[in-house]
Amino acid sequence: METKSRFLFLITIVILSTFLLSACGLINAKDALNGTSWLLTAIDDTPTLEGTKVTVEFSDGQIGGSSGCNSYGGSYETKGKKITTSSIIMTMMACVEPSVMEQEQTFLQYLQDAQTFQISDEQLQIFDSNGKALTFIQE
Repeated sequence: METKSRFLFLITIVILSTFLLSACGLINAKDALNGTSWLLTAIDDTPTLEGTKVTVEFSDGQIGGSSGCNSYGGSYETKGKKITTSSIIMTMMACVEPSVMEQEQTFLQYLQDAQTFQISDEQLQIFDSNGKALTFIQE
């Protein structure tokens, strides 16, 4: 009987420790975006400009890709379905077409204001604080 009580006590301690460490953020939930690459198909239901390739790649807390004309990079963090991005920087090449530069600026604004994300049917949507979405397909 004493062995069974010790075993139950140890199991209880392990379960409580795991719960407490998770609650304190010391055990991170799996990052659903880590190691994935995506191609932008629409900004707030407007398809991307023909001939442009806007991408995003997530790797170990780093975010980066092509914004259509320039390259960009920064950091990101997820907690459940919440996402935050920070320290996003980009190269400063001028695009030939003004519409490409406008698309690039809008994309980066949405990305810098990222609040939540959703993955379904090999599609990623990142929503800003106004509920506007960047829509991607997996690359």
